[in-house]
Amino acid sequence: MSNWKPGTRLQSGRYEINKVLGYGGSGITYRAKEYPQGHPVAIKTLNAIIQNEPDFSKHQERFIQEAFCLAKCNHTHVIKVHNVCQEGQLWCMVMDYIAGGTIRQYVNYKNGISEEEALNYIQQIGSALTYIHEQGFIHRDVKPGNIMLRKRDMQAILIDFGLAREFVQDKIQTHTNSRTESFAPLEQYELTAKRGAYTDVYALAATLYYVLTLQLPFPAPFRQQGATLIPPKQHNSDISDPVNVAILQGMELRPEKRPQSIQEWLQLLTEKTVKVNRKVHWRHSRQVKLNTARQEQLAAATASQSLYTNHQKDTTIKSKKETKTAQNVSKIVSSSASTVNYKKLEEFLSTGNLKEADQETAKIILRISDREQAGWLDKHHVENLPCHELKIINQLWYEGSNGRFGFSVQKKLYQNLGGNQEYDAKIWRDFAQKVGWRQNKNWLSYKDLNFNLWAPQGHLPMLGMQFWGFTGWLTVLIHQLNNCQI
Repeated sequence: MSNWKPGTRLQSGRYEINKVLGYGGSGITYRAKEYPQGHPVAIKTLNAIIQNEPDFSKHQERFIQEAFCLAKCNHTHVIKVHNVCQEGQLWCMVMDYIAGGTIRQYVNYKNGISEEEALNYIQQIGSALTYIHEQGFIHRDVKPGNIMLRKRDMQAILIDFGLAREFVQDKIQTHTNSRTESFAPLEQYELTAKRGAYTDVYALAATLYYVLTLQLPFPAPFRQQGATLIPPKQHNSDISDPVNVAILQGMELRPEKRPQSIQEWLQLLTEKTVKVNRKVHWRHSRQVKLNTARQEQLAAATASQSLYTNHQKDTTIKSKKETKTAQNVSKIVSSSASTVNYKKLEEFLSTGNLKEADQETAKIILRISDREQAGWLDKHHVENLPCHELKIINQLWYEGSNGRFGFSVQKKLYQNLGGNQEYDAKIWRDFAQKVGWRQNKNWLSYKDLNFNLWAPQGHLPMLGMQFWGFTGWLTVLIHQLNNCQI
């Protein structure tokens, strides 16, 4: 047995593997497409190393426990499992694909986030943990790397239930002592110990510690041996006193000294979380008054908010929206009268390979301009880019990034800064700063661009500075976009 390669079909062709999303200690997660709709899913199974272990059957048994534990969960902030199936000797689970990244990636990319934003995510994960505790499970592996942030609505989703186990509060039980250093409480280092909701309280408090400070807290055994836990406020003076105290109480070494439930711990944050909720409510009320041009986007956001306790219905709406998006993209690509093949570009965008998508876009534009050999465009070539092909390229980028990237996005940002058909060096620099091509008044090299969904709006496509053979190419491109009504 081995890991699946891109193009592998599972379950009689129902799923097609696209790429590996990530490895764990025992698992591997793939990005895949589910047919006939073609919408993306994530598929998790045991990795090749575990498959060749002599105790593979025990790992498989634990994996099946995780799969069915998750399959029973129906909560907005818990990863949704749609199917548990067997492919050959391997069991696998088919889950929601979350376009975004982990909260660990996000806070490091942003170089820290505000306390209010952090508390909003922690509350969401707190509600997820409360729910799974009510189902009789503890997660046992809450950490920033197991919390995804969904890019389209910035909702936090709890993932990876590989260490989840059934528990009875305060009862001495035997569990594996698997754990993640810095986020696991002391009782998780023992095979036999009392466990309860307070086990996940420690991990959630440690997660908030990291999110607000970008520092890993000292592991519990070090602290037991005398190392003092540095209060998070010493790392980040912007942390409020109530939050600082709540984190320290949640990370008490002795379980009985911690809040005994997630709700009890969250109450310590009430002073702050109430403010967060008021701000979120104000934003939602303001959105209701937006003009009709944004009504479709607003409807999706409002539906997501109102369906908080009914995830199944939300999943149905999301699935329909993704199917419609896929149909729109397929329709515009299939309507092309040219001989250009957009399959690679569509595949790169659908699987999140944005650097490859950017480079493929450059190849396509050179091809339709008959400039493949030269490798660059001048003003004349940009002025004569065919409208139909520009529309397809823009649509693929726009749909593939949930509206964050594409020529039309760049055009709108440039015009909002006052840009027009006449080249203006200052506006050009301001635009480059806004979309992240310049930082601290210096142009980034192509290799330093951010080829991910956390990049600033309009960041892509860029195609590389050497691609454009003249200054002010964006003003000429925008002129052609106007001509093409893009």
